[in-house]
Amino acid sequence: MLHAKTRLVHPGAAAAMFRFAADHPEYITGTEAGPWRMQIPLGGFEARRDGEALLVEAAGVNPIGLSYMKLIFVDHIREYLAEDVDLHWEGDGQSHGVPPFFREVRVTASRRLTPSMQRVTFAVPDLEDLPLDELHVRLLLPPEDRPANLPPVWPMLTASGALSFPARSDALLVRVYTIRHVDLARGEVDIDFVLHPTAERSAGGWAAACRPGEVAGLLGPGGGAIPQAPRVLLLGDETALPSIARMLEAASPRSICEAIIEVDGPEDEQDLAGPVEWLHRHGAAPGTRRLLVEALARRQPSDDLYVWAGCEFDAFRDIRRHVRSVWKMPRDRHMVAAYWRRGVAGEMAEEPHHSSAA
Repeated sequence: MLHAKTRLVHPGAAAAMFRFAADHPEYITGTEAGPWRMQIPLGGFEARRDGEALLVEAAGVNPIGLSYMKLIFVDHIREYLAEDVDLHWEGDGQSHGVPPFFREVRVTASRRLTPSMQRVTFAVPDLEDLPLDELHVRLLLPPEDRPANLPPVWPMLTASGALSFPARSDALLVRVYTIRHVDLARGEVDIDFVLHPTAERSAGGWAAACRPGEVAGLLGPGGGAIPQAPRVLLLGDETALPSIARMLEAASPRSICEAIIEVDGPEDEQDLAGPVEWLHRHGAAPGTRRLLVEALARRQPSDDLYVWAGCEFDAFRDIRRHVRSVWKMPRDRHMVAAYWRRGVAGEMAEEPHHSSAA
């Protein structure tokens, strides 16, 4: 294990750490007085009071794991404090520079899967060093008008352990995607992109037009743990289809795993590794129907069920309300996230403090 520590002096540090822990009881243990401990497969951290300061010790199974733990802590504590506090880490791991979980990648192939889905294959250097059990990456696209002879400017780690992104003429288009398939022998990954008409630049538009040799960046993988339970119910629209497909493939043989997926029509269905109830909008705009919510309401919960959902923001709210208020499911038996929101471009998450290292 690799280790690093820091000391944060701030009158609101302990209260912010308590709110962080209270919002993530499935990952963080601790009372209002502390100490607080977080543990995930790649590492963990412990934060404890020291007067008005927090003493934080982070650990990681490798440089990527340690960097993730620093990033998770600094991103969340800054959010809860509503302040960009600076930290100084001592011990193992880099204090600045290229993140160990960043890769510059190149397109090797692109093909249409269905009318609404494009698959792009990327060559990824040192792919075997990345935490490939994690699901999500941040795709970084250079500016459209950048000269071919001018390399992109990629994010860098700061001394605080946070990520600093390029701005102005160097600004990147950043979107979260699921790694659909990994080919370690070829050093490649597949990412599936939902295609939708838009007047603005989009990752889907880039995917539909990209050619072999084009350069992009990847941060991650991170987040998106595969549910482990005797019974698993997966719900989502086409934006969550790649995640659901990968979860079905990775499901334990001892688990009963099924999915409910909303797409526009039969031509958008895919052959997946488990039973799927397909819901069709029949031309209605994405995010305007209650198909997923109604399908969930037709089901009955059980004591051994885990519910995972990824969808548009309004459906996310209704599904989360149903599993928590109607089915009375505890937080450790469901994960419901907003993958997108009608009229809003870019990343979406259930709540701001739910962003992952990826």
